[in-house]
Amino acid sequence: MIKDLSRYAPEGVAWIRAAVSCVPFVGGALDHLVFDKADAIRVKNLEAAIAAISSQIESAGESRIDKAWFDSEEALATFKIMSDKISYEPDPEKVESIGRVVAACGNKEHSSDPNKLSVVEHLSRLSTTQIKLLAVVARVTPIEKKISTGSLEQTATAIWLSDIIAALRGGPQFWSGTLTVDQELEVLESLNTIRRVQLMGTSEAAFVITTIGKRAASYVQTAGL
Repeated sequence: MIKDLSRYAPEGVAWIRAAVSCVPFVGGALDHLVFDKADAIRVKNLEAAIAAISSQIESAGESRIDKAWFDSEEALATFKIMSDKISYEPDPEKVESIGRVVAACGNKEHSSDPNKLSVVEHLSRLSTTQIKLLAVVARVTPIEKKISTGSLEQTATAIWLSDIIAALRGGPQFWSGTLTVDQELEVLESLNTIRRVQLMGTSEAAFVITTIGKRAASYVQTAGL
């Protein structure tokens, strides 16, 4: 006779929880975080994001809001992306920023834009500092410059690093400590938000904003970030 031992085997969450608890040195802390605190963190972040949406809509005013959009399937999809991205986000300021961007999706100037889901997805990949740096870069006017190297000459119209630095120094300051501008710009570049212009010689860095970068920056501006 074969004895049924299935009732003695750990199942589902119980098995996973047992495995987490066995992690050396930090098992107990991980167990508490994943199984006791996770839901509370998710609810807290969703509440903060919804409060940001409410605040943004109120500040925009009824005349600028497309009420029909907030009853659409696209709005539901946008809220789903927001929920997925901010549920366990450790930066409260980013939670608020993404909430404000979602509210901006319902502004009349953006509600008919078919790319808003891509915008929310894209901005969710950036840190708070990078979102605000993008807004600064988007406000800098591209300038045409001539670069000469020996007998060669190149003309480029771009957003120059020196102008970005000047705009950052003009404030307001949105970062704490030291802002490593080159590093943050490289992240924006790696995420296809900006693109570096290829220049001759050792000229200063110069950039253009990509199509998705321009679109994302317009939502950031609408959200007042």
